[in-house]
Amino acid sequence: MWGHLVFLLLALRASASFCPDCVDSDVVRLSNAADPCAGVVVVRINGLEGTICDASWDMNDAAVVCRQLQCGTPISAPVGSTFGAPPNMFPRITSVACRGDESSVLKCSYSSTPQISCSQGRDASVQCIGPDQIFLVNGPSLCAGRVSIVHNGVWGKVCDDAWDEKDASVVCGQLGCGALLSYGYNSSFGVSPSPVLMSSVQCQGEESALWKCAQRGWSVNTCSTGRNAGVTCAGGADTVRLVNSGDACRGRLEIKHENRWGTVCDSDWDLKDAEVVCRQLNCGSASSAETNNGPYKNGVFPVWMSNVKCTGAETSIFNCPSASWGTNSCTSRRDSGVQCRGSRVFDPTAFKAPLSVESSFASATFLIKNNGKDLQNLGLDRCVRGSWGALSGRWYWQVDIDTTVSVPEVYKMEDNWRLGVASASASPGVQVLFTPNRGFWVLTQGFSVYNVMDETDKQHSFTGRLSKVGIFVNYEEGLVSFYDATNRQHLYTHTATFKEKVYPYICLGRQRRVFLQ
Repeated sequence: MWGHLVFLLLALRASASFCPDCVDSDVVRLSNAADPCAGVVVVRINGLEGTICDASWDMNDAAVVCRQLQCGTPISAPVGSTFGAPPNMFPRITSVACRGDESSVLKCSYSSTPQISCSQGRDASVQCIGPDQIFLVNGPSLCAGRVSIVHNGVWGKVCDDAWDEKDASVVCGQLGCGALLSYGYNSSFGVSPSPVLMSSVQCQGEESALWKCAQRGWSVNTCSTGRNAGVTCAGGADTVRLVNSGDACRGRLEIKHENRWGTVCDSDWDLKDAEVVCRQLNCGSASSAETNNGPYKNGVFPVWMSNVKCTGAETSIFNCPSASWGTNSCTSRRDSGVQCRGSRVFDPTAFKAPLSVESSFASATFLIKNNGKDLQNLGLDRCVRGSWGALSGRWYWQVDIDTTVSVPEVYKMEDNWRLGVASASASPGVQVLFTPNRGFWVLTQGFSVYNVMDETDKQHSFTGRLSKVGIFVNYEEGLVSFYDATNRQHLYTHTATFKEKVYPYICLGRQRRVFLQ
């Protein structure tokens, strides 16, 4: 009898109701976002679900939730019901104070006493980097580019040693990008400064994910410098991109159809449509759907889609109901924009190219030294062209402006510069209008104000003080982007259709000096 009683007590002790340190895996979940690793934090206590009050909510608390849900590390700890308030739910716990190393948010210090200030609309949320993920970056579409992966919250790359058709096929299948067209090695899609996370990958070709293939071990690097694996899949003929922000997860929406880029009219554009775009780009959930020209400026390409009416559940914007292709229901130019909660800041320096100018392209007033790397203008004829041009590819170059030069007062009116690219037929020299329609895509400085003329001859202005300017060109996609190279902050992106060779182009005010990087 005693033996049976002891067995019963041990069995009860092992049950969930008698195990205060046990946590049911369903006790915490995220709500109100398509991304499984982002949303409002919902907890279940004694069978009743509720949210967490955002009072005192911080990154330590978010770190516990992300780890508990196997979503890696936190990106942010939003408050104020950023993802919206779950219906019919109120805060079940308040004043959470995690150290950050707990295995569950319910093992942190917290209060379950209701607070008047913690009403509906004060819900804590998290955005986690997510579990192991894979992307193709710096390519012409989402289905072509350098293989980039996330493991335990760390971004990294794949070494191309032993990289072959079977490995690349697994990536295409994992991304839903159709059949493999080709696989790249020796950094055919640019070099990433991120660490090597996978080396000597040896897939059989049937695996569902790249990390299910044999490899040397996570973070074991058998690569020499600059040996990044790449893939080109058959999918992605119709693709999307967000431009004019420097971040692939926010910007003006542009779509590619029949190998031509176009925009989307903002008629009927809402958060459900933006949600589909963010999911399609692997950028998490949508935070806003920009309309009425938004902060990302209008484009110049034709309007491909209008009256888009997504339900929010589609995997691609091309699966959403809309007007027929090419139909424009916008009475004036009103391009749609999207802001996603994820972030993938583009690194243009991976395409850095050597830059110099030859004396044959400059007037006698330019002082050129160090193999065409140091330029100083001594007179009035002040424009010079780079020594090489491009008909394809992507390249980045940088100009460091010598701010130590003291320009005499008599030359203050001429103390300005222009940096960018020019088409082959746009001859070097003083031009009245430096506009895209005349073959110039340039950033202009004058009196600490910076201007860009867009393809409609509209001027966009910036203030501040630039000492290093980066210029990135993607010939095939018609992009010319300007960056504050000191902090890699994106300034502006032109969209164009290049029809001839383009060259780096520099104009300097009198006595102004620059260094080409």
